[in-house]
Amino acid sequence: MSSAALSVLVVDDTSANRNLMAAFLAKLGHEAVFAVDGVEALERFGQRRPDMILMDLMMPRMDGFEATRLVRERQGAIWTPIVIMSALNSDADIVAGLDAGADDYLVKPVSFAVFAAKMRTIQRLLEMERRQRELLDRMHAISNAVIDGIITIDETGVIQSANPAACKMFGYENDALAGKSVSVLAAPPDGRQSDRQLANYLAGGTAGMIGTVRELQGERADGEVFPLEVGVTELQIDDHRLYIGVMRDISERLIQHAALAENAARLQRYHDEQQREQELARQIMASQVDAAGLRDARVHFTVMPARRFSGDLVVAASSPGGRLYAMLADATGHGLSAAISVQPVLPVFYALVARDVPLAQLVGELNAVLHRSLPIGRFVGAALACLNRQGDDVEIWVGGVPEMVLVGADGRVRQRFESNHLPLGVIETGTEGCEVAHARTLPGDQLVMYSDGVIEATNDKAEGFGRLRLEEVLRAHAKDMRIDALRIALAEHLAGASAHDDMSALMLDCAPHPH
Repeated sequence: MSSAALSVLVVDDTSANRNLMAAFLAKLGHEAVFAVDGVEALERFGQRRPDMILMDLMMPRMDGFEATRLVRERQGAIWTPIVIMSALNSDADIVAGLDAGADDYLVKPVSFAVFAAKMRTIQRLLEMERRQRELLDRMHAISNAVIDGIITIDETGVIQSANPAACKMFGYENDALAGKSVSVLAAPPDGRQSDRQLANYLAGGTAGMIGTVRELQGERADGEVFPLEVGVTELQIDDHRLYIGVMRDISERLIQHAALAENAARLQRYHDEQQREQELARQIMASQVDAAGLRDARVHFTVMPARRFSGDLVVAASSPGGRLYAMLADATGHGLSAAISVQPVLPVFYALVARDVPLAQLVGELNAVLHRSLPIGRFVGAALACLNRQGDDVEIWVGGVPEMVLVGADGRVRQRFESNHLPLGVIETGTEGCEVAHARTLPGDQLVMYSDGVIEATNDKAEGFGRLRLEEVLRAHAKDMRIDALRIALAEHLAGASAHDDMSALMLDCAPHPH
């Protein structure tokens, strides 16, 4: 297997999906092999033994669950990664796929960036597995090829016999050691001309040595010193004692241990460096958000990332004319890549708010910068609002995130604003797609926007948080308590389960600009 290319078996009964995967794999430099169902997948697997498998679930003749199980039974000693790619996205489906033997699960549609990242991870794992297998094979070959050296010594320390492995180990011709003192095998400790340590040990001259295994220094015929692992047993023959020494050259083992220790230290240094770099990145990203706007008494928000970095972003700022602009953005994906995707909107947002531009123009400019900067398959869902100085009129734009709602003083929904636009960055900015909605507000009203991670938050019982729970929280609390109540309700709903998506919410009080 080359580190530059993989042979990938794509199993999918839909030709469009196969073509898409073929394009993705070709772009990454990998070879694609195709099967239209589980039966054909098993045939291709037996014929080609691909490096990895991309497996659909719902297929005729044999589904992906059964095909995955059968591949695992037939793969033998060489691991073949299986990644399920399916539109089925319930926890039960994901668990069933992983239990069947899959190594990962991706929900369709999958962006190219996410797919490419997964493929890089699989390549690294396959490289690690290959190196581990090679190392084990090498160690096995060494074990089979190297026979321990065995010598017998009488009570006076004279070598009675030595097998060929012992002679070779110490650099002597076969049978050349017989009759010599065992001291010829001893390395002078610390450079001093002393052979007592190994000689005494092999001759059983020190109490407690019999029946133990120790590491000592040996010396070959040419003077080379090397580490030995030596064990001594004692035989009583008539009225004489005979000592049997079993010796093993452990030079290679110590080198490997040193290499492993160095690798572990190198991995730890790499991990520590990654942690420092991520913390620096987090601080830099946080510094890009102008906290002054978020400290406005009319603004209430929460951002709960699923990972160290959040792909959700909330920003707010007041214009020189007293209008309050606010945005909740949700980038595709999670973690650092998603957080980076949404960063380009920040300077544009603040610069245009400072110019007091109409909301439609702000939307168009944000879309233009994201369309230029984001790769294909990446985009940013967003909800934006602009409240006038008097607080009685608001402009609204929603694209790619759940609906925005206007609730009254009693917390009940008075008006809903559906997501009727494409997310930002999908297409070039034109005359269409930037239209805004208007709403007249009443004293005590509040605008509520949130990411899909809020309503899709799923607990261990496979229950989503949902819109009904969200609106119950809004009705049950005063407007200045709602964001905290929502945060608590989400934590209680998850009950310790990990969130699978970033969760964020932004609420604006429809009140006049403070003078």
